[in-house]
Amino acid sequence: MKKALWTFAVAGLMSAGVARADIHLNTGTEADGTVLAAGSLDPFWTISTNGADFFAARVAYPGAYPDFGSGQTCCDMDTVPGTAAWVTMPGVVATSPVTGWGVNTMVYLRRTFDLSGYDTDTVALTGKFRVADAGRGIYINGNLISGTDYGGGFTFSSDLSFSFDAGSSLFIDGINTIEMRGTSVNDVWDAFWLETNVTGEMAPVPEPGTWALLGAGLGLLALRRRGRDQV
Repeated sequence: MKKALWTFAVAGLMSAGVARADIHLNTGTEADGTVLAAGSLDPFWTISTNGADFFAARVAYPGAYPDFGSGQTCCDMDTVPGTAAWVTMPGVVATSPVTGWGVNTMVYLRRTFDLSGYDTDTVALTGKFRVADAGRGIYINGNLISGTDYGGGFTFSSDLSFSFDAGSSLFIDGINTIEMRGTSVNDVWDAFWLETNVTGEMAPVPEPGTWALLGAGLGLLALRRRGRDQV
């Protein structure tokens, strides 16, 4: 009976409180997933042209520039799913396609997300992305996700899929960083677009009843040992 009680208590301790949770990291959205209007500042993503000085990214204007004709949209940038928005440098304005990236300059888009309390061995990441003009990689905590660096290849006209499986050992318990990198060939129509989801299990948290059961099991073991010592 005592052994059964102890075994049950330990099993309950190992399994109690397990839950799954998702974190959405889409560009150009509020915390609740609402897509922001063009010209809004993204509350999560920051952007830099030197990798050191970061500023809040602004939701881009992928069309309707007077200089390109009424309703003109470049390069199929308007074909992205409506779950996220293009974001770019904060100085972009509705009346000009110039985005301030410069030519062949590496541009960085970055945000953090918190995995405190997660079992990091269960955390995985899947998503789709585009970069106008050229995608130069998606990084998790400084580690490149394989297949996301297209060098000088254009990556703006269709969604590109990527994933990171559970057990990768690149996620940490606490604050994690995701970063996109890209370059421009002409300093116009440049932006990042990302739709991604992080999934994982929360680390088990024993319920109060489980702690009480475990305590009872330990107490019985202590009494049993005391009885043996007195024989």
